[in-house]
Amino acid sequence: MPLSRVNSGFLPLLALLAASPPLWAAPVASSAKPMMAPAAKAMDAPADDAKWHQPLTGAPAALHVLNRLAFGPLPGQIEDVQQIGIRQWIETQLQPKLIDDSAVETKLAGFTLIKAKPENLMLMYQGDNNAIRRYLEMQDPNSKQRARLEAVAAQNTQNGANGAMPAPDGTAPPKSRLDRALNERQQEMLKNFQDAGMTQGVSIRAAGELVQAKLVRAVESKRQLQEVLADFWNNHFNIDMRKKAGRTLKVIDDRDAIRPHMFGSFRELLGASAHSPAMMIYLDNASSTVAMKARGGKTRGGLNENYARELMELHTLGVDGGYTQTDVTEVARCFTGWSIEPQNGTFVFRPRVHDNDEKHVLGRTIAANGGQRDGEQVLDMLASSPSTAKFLSLKLCQRFVADEPPAQLVDRIAQTWTRTNGDLPSVYRALFLSPEFLSAGAYRAKIKSPFEYTVSAVRALGGQVSVPDEKSPVDKLRLTRIGSVSANQGAKGGKANQKARAPLAIEIATLGQPVFACLPPTGWSEDSSSWVSAGAIVGRLNFALSLTSGTVADVRLSTDTFRAAPLDQLSKQLVGGQLSDATRATVARETAAVPTDGAKMRALILGSPEFQRR
Repeated sequence: MPLSRVNSGFLPLLALLAASPPLWAAPVASSAKPMMAPAAKAMDAPADDAKWHQPLTGAPAALHVLNRLAFGPLPGQIEDVQQIGIRQWIETQLQPKLIDDSAVETKLAGFTLIKAKPENLMLMYQGDNNAIRRYLEMQDPNSKQRARLEAVAAQNTQNGANGAMPAPDGTAPPKSRLDRALNERQQEMLKNFQDAGMTQGVSIRAAGELVQAKLVRAVESKRQLQEVLADFWNNHFNIDMRKKAGRTLKVIDDRDAIRPHMFGSFRELLGASAHSPAMMIYLDNASSTVAMKARGGKTRGGLNENYARELMELHTLGVDGGYTQTDVTEVARCFTGWSIEPQNGTFVFRPRVHDNDEKHVLGRTIAANGGQRDGEQVLDMLASSPSTAKFLSLKLCQRFVADEPPAQLVDRIAQTWTRTNGDLPSVYRALFLSPEFLSAGAYRAKIKSPFEYTVSAVRALGGQVSVPDEKSPVDKLRLTRIGSVSANQGAKGGKANQKARAPLAIEIATLGQPVFACLPPTGWSEDSSSWVSAGAIVGRLNFALSLTSGTVADVRLSTDTFRAAPLDQLSKQLVGGQLSDATRATVARETAAVPTDGAKMRALILGSPEFQRR
């Protein structure tokens, strides 16, 4: 969003943000787009560093927990957590299946595409990319392709050729051979596509449903820790929806690989990701094979090391995890033949293209003729490695405690990881109940990402995210627009029409973090300082203005949201009463002329340094 959208009432707040080193301490850049994940760091702090041993209590403690283990507090929720007790609230969130979330699931019940079987999801993608496109070309009387085919068909008819095929829509067979342009498989796909009530662009709408479901759950789910962890692990095992069939296969990855295994063991989660068709496509392992001699002496097939490298560098051991380039090659050999079935979007192991020779990985020998078990042995090794325990513990501490967490905390969490064989609930519990997590050192030590900022702002105002009605042409178009941002155009899609009322997903993309559309396999950085830039300040203030003026297309706010209220009351609701004297003075001064402008006062608080930290 352009700088011009920030009205004059926000200029003092811009000055306050610019002069606020605790928030905007990173170098100012010209763009809101963050760096990708840098190597995580642990702070080698002295054992008696006071800030890590000063416990949080009362409202600040409740606010802190809700900002880290939830996407910010709802109105009145800080008091609720204080009443329940922080430890009890955390323990309840660690058992999400015991939390009644039926209201959200009922709200999402109309999203049928994200519940589709893998074969139907692949059919959506293939149908959009092939059969539908070609079929529509032939239905267009002005299509050059149709004119060419009609000329060929006329010549065939003149020569006495026959064999006309039924039209893909089930109508009577044409007199010409136009439909020869669609091979039999494409015709079958198209008919199934239409029989299922699907139309062109349905795969983009499936991506839109996935993005919108994530937003609805982040804003409204009572299982907040589950949604925060889903965000973390989807980012850790990053897949860019924009690559090939990713826009539909990511639906399966989130639904069947990530979410069911976040509260199990890391080995289970790692294995689910390794078998994910979306991951096989994204990191090119689906086409990785042993090199084979073809007729004429030419070699076909060959090794692709992308997945093997990222499996060790990003998913398990870390860049300093003790592996070599030789290990990358050997691991890639172990995963040859791990692929997908393109017709139904499921994992498949192809023994004919697997390298069956002996391999040597991380100093261990993997015997010949192991087949698919070669890859499973690698996953076993990596999941149980001390380097993996240290790397993942550091990353979790960086996400939930501080950009540079205390090294002693990281060591303790790694010990828990090793002792429990990567039992994730045990690791979470050790981290969330640690003194460092609930300390002054962690309080507001991180800056919210665009996703965290926007979602927490909606929650703070008690807002809800609407669910488009699949029967409404207007809502279908909105879902397609949302899906196209993440599955097709990235953040650019949010800037296509500045005058249009943008839905929340496009607002987030405009701030530089399109949902499920991070290009590099690193995912978005867990070092929150990477989100800091001059453009980010302006973009966030623009979003606060849009939100409080009711112009975010799919966010519903009650009329009470815009009513005037005392500054102390709004400060308590939005930032737990924790406004600094400088921010309080700025907000009071800028709303003194029109004290009944409740929207402006809320926007100023949402744009404050205090709200942008978590």
